[in-house]
Amino acid sequence: MTRTGTWSFATTVGRVEVAPDEIRVRKGLARVAETTVRRLASGRAPPVGREVGWSAVAGAIALLGALIELAAGSGEGIEVAGFALATALAGTGVTALQNARVEVSTRDVQYVAFRDGDVVVVRDDGDEGETVLRPRSPAARNDAALAFRLRGIEVRGAADAEGVSRTVVDAPKAEPVA
Repeated sequence: MTRTGTWSFATTVGRVEVAPDEIRVRKGLARVAETTVRRLASGRAPPVGREVGWSAVAGAIALLGALIELAAGSGEGIEVAGFALATALAGTGVTALQNARVEVSTRDVQYVAFRDGDVVVVRDDGDEGETVLRPRSPAARNDAALAFRLRGIEVRGAADAEGVSRTVVDAPKAEPVA
């Protein structure tokens, strides 16, 4: 725990801080890029929709237009295609920066579930939603379970999760630590 009363654990794309009043998910852009490259190298599609949204689609279309203009065109429209590509890439970067930080109020969290190696924060903040966290290691999963339990959040499915200590699973529901 830090001096500010925050527990944290590492995920595959950044860090999660479990503070007294909110859960802060901070994604490092370098880690997002590295994870995307690793997923592509292993033959899996990266979660582009979650990270950069439709800006990436616009960037791909602009890139295609620029390549077509270079290959088949007279070259007169390359400035327009280049401007479209630069604008789309800037939009992709802005969207990625906006999505690099997510904050969830602990009052809105119904429970935290351990599913298939992921930690899923299930919330009810008007429209039910889930925030999926991928801890970097079994030790990080253990830290996640402990942090959520110490904040008084119900932890489900951790009984059979590797790396989560029996102390966290079997302990009675703790009072939130301020």
